[in-house]
Amino acid sequence: MVAKSMNVSNVLVLVIAAAVFTLHGTEAAQYTVGDELGWTIPPGGAATYASWAAKHSLVVSDILTFNFAVGEQDLALVTKEDFDACNTAEPLFVFQEPGDFIFESEGMYYLTCTFAGHCTKGQKIALYFAPSGGSPSPSPAASQSADDAAAHATAVKFVSKKQHGLKKLLPVMM
Repeated sequence: MVAKSMNVSNVLVLVIAAAVFTLHGTEAAQYTVGDELGWTIPPGGAATYASWAAKHSLVVSDILTFNFAVGEQDLALVTKEDFDACNTAEPLFVFQEPGDFIFESEGMYYLTCTFAGHCTKGQKIALYFAPSGGSPSPSPAASQSADDAAAHATAVKFVSKKQHGLKKLLPVMM
């Protein structure tokens, strides 16, 4: 009788845990890229942000905060080819101010800084966003054509920190 009671309790705990996990999966998570380091030239080079990305399972609608000093850093969305070559001459978008960003489409996103030398010193990150249902992250080496990159560029929205609670989306300006 005691064993049967314990089994029912264990099953009940498992059901509650599964429900919490399922409900949590529908909410957007918020992350600060680089954690305490923020968005800057990392002391450990490119491996710093690659390691950060590998530790986070991102899904569509998650919110990423990029913290950096205005005028000393920026955030640029680039193609895979430009990311690999640290070519920042023609980024898809450049964000001059820190803030929160919502990625509304599944896929790979390549981000860097356009300030001279920053990308080659490791200030770049490749991020994969899985669909809301979740799926395993591919390697950051996954291929992406320029057309795919342009399509993903329209799926990134800057959300002002002051207006984040209202979810007011601001237009992206080059």
